[in-house]
Amino acid sequence: MRLVAVGALLIGVALSFSVINGLAAKDTTPLVDVSWLKPVVCAEGITVLDVRRSTENYRASHLPCAIHTNYYKDGWRTRKQGIPHMMPPTDQLEALIGRLGIKNNTHVVIYGSGTGPFDAAETTSIYLTFKYLGHDSVSILDGGLPAWMAEWSADFDVGLHEITAAEFTAKPRADLLISREGVQNALANKIPIIDVRSNDMFMGINRAWMLSRSGTIPGALNLPMSWLTVNAGLEFRDRKQLKQLFSAAGSPDSGKQIFFCNAGLESSMAWFVAHELLENEQAVLYDGSLAEWTKDESLPLIRHVELN
Repeated sequence: MRLVAVGALLIGVALSFSVINGLAAKDTTPLVDVSWLKPVVCAEGITVLDVRRSTENYRASHLPCAIHTNYYKDGWRTRKQGIPHMMPPTDQLEALIGRLGIKNNTHVVIYGSGTGPFDAAETTSIYLTFKYLGHDSVSILDGGLPAWMAEWSADFDVGLHEITAAEFTAKPRADLLISREGVQNALANKIPIIDVRSNDMFMGINRAWMLSRSGTIPGALNLPMSWLTVNAGLEFRDRKQLKQLFSAAGSPDSGKQIFFCNAGLESSMAWFVAHELLENEQAVLYDGSLAEWTKDESLPLIRHVELN
């Protein structure tokens, strides 16, 4: 690994500037690879977001020109009426994104570090946030930081990247999310609902700290988050494999479907796969997920395994 100044990337930037400057949102792909990102990583019009909890690890080594953000501390999600990890108000997200120097015409590329079990989900949750705000120029670096590190000629930066605050204006798309009432209506209309948690939680054997009860929503299918990436890492499986896995879970890969989990984090992975990679525009995410559902004792819940 070698550390270089940003100036060493000027040749690549010069070659790609006109391409990036004129990149239309409709031409943006959900996933980009290292070969695409490497020549444009510091180009004007591109902002690379390094998503991880440790600022010190970011300072030690990150992609050139990448800006650090902490999914849990910077305000990507908030608590509403006692429910954790809910989508924040639009004005708060506009302020957060503006502080990161992101404008409405910026192409945002998000990557995870691969140091935690929810790294991929944190990137898809931020991706969903941009889509929810009406920002289509957003991609995820497939394979994340490990993929970049595996490229022998890829460069790295150290320290903090200076940010110039910008103005970002949202055009929210509320239809990407569904409420508790929407889920209840979907159940009555036999619309598929998919639980993206691990099988032990789906079966009701274990539960996360934010849930009041164990189990899942009656009639839900189980498509664990770990199925969606290679070896549960940061590299997404190809379309053929994803379709096979949806089928194995008994889940359709088209038409109306609702994804949920403990609090909307893991389910953002399945939403990303269904809505963006499999191009199912009718896929939605239940924002409150089971953190909200289990608080209401009147709402049904089933445990597939009842432990004495």
